[in-house]
Amino acid sequence: MKKVGRNDPCFCGSGKKYKNCHELSATSVANSTKSFWIIAILILLLIFVIFSIVYSPSYNQSDGPSGTPPAGKVWSEEHGHWHDL
Repeated sequence: MKKVGRNDPCFCGSGKKYKNCHELSATSVANSTKSFWIIAILILLLIFVIFSIVYSPSYNQSDGPSGTPPAGKVWSEEHGHWHDL
């Protein structure tokens, strides 16, 4: 089957050139599909970055603060802050 050229009459019989008739809809479908996949990949990357930040060891500091504790205080692993003795 011969490929339809841009300046050939459209195959639908409208009398228009292919570039002014069905080529527009064919390219818009291809562009919208491409845009969908680009957006989907960007959303997945964003989700990955958010989870890697939230679940990184430096974000969830459960080891307690470094250094000496304040007088009369104890570090609470459960609550993540100092408590009175």
